[in-house]
Amino acid sequence: MGMTALIRADFIKQRHTSYFGIHTVIPTVGAILSVSYFLLYQNVDGLKRLRLLLELTAMVFPLLISMIVGLNITQEERASHFQSLLAVPDRRKILLAKFAALYLSGIFSLALLFALFAIGAGMSRTEMIPWGPLIQSVPGLAMGSFVIYALHLFLSLKFGLGVSLFWGVFECLQCVLYSNIELHGLWRYIPFSWSVNWVHDVLNGKLAANAVQWIIIAALSVGSLFAILHWFSRWEGRKNDE
Repeated sequence: MGMTALIRADFIKQRHTSYFGIHTVIPTVGAILSVSYFLLYQNVDGLKRLRLLLELTAMVFPLLISMIVGLNITQEERASHFQSLLAVPDRRKILLAKFAALYLSGIFSLALLFALFAIGAGMSRTEMIPWGPLIQSVPGLAMGSFVIYALHLFLSLKFGLGVSLFWGVFECLQCVLYSNIELHGLWRYIPFSWSVNWVHDVLNGKLAANAVQWIIIAALSVGSLFAILHWFSRWEGRKNDE
């Protein structure tokens, strides 16, 4: 079965769950709150308002990812104790399709959030919104969430929903911390700081200066996914399921 068919099959599994509702309702509510904030506080500098919006998005995303990925894997566990994932010739392809479905759903939510925000802000006819930094920041938020999806896929498979949610809360709190400080050197390679670091680089005009670091981070993101796929090819399920 081709990758596209596998991704489609994963989406079909979610038809009678809250999966699609979560990916549409939450960004819609977020966009409404963001537009309201921009309109109510027009006396505040546009970049400061944009910074708050982007940092809040970077903070909330890990928590939502931990919940969505955890629930998705819990569904697989309850349905067949992971047999639909383990009892196939090429496990890695199945898991890669699941990752792609989850990640594409996250990208859709992120795009919906900022598309609705752009529409709402455009209708307000305000000239205070810095569109350039906003457009530059969105790809970084998407790239930063790549490794978060991969990590929570591993945590959910290995340990379950509880650990995934706990780590999501921890990541969220770390993002709050990193939003108030500027990381340097090796500290910039902490995975759950990447989205916030990208936003800071965009707003501070340092994106080009740190281009080499971002290339390395992109390689680490892809490498982490391959490492998890390799681990999954040898995984035999949780002990309590054996």
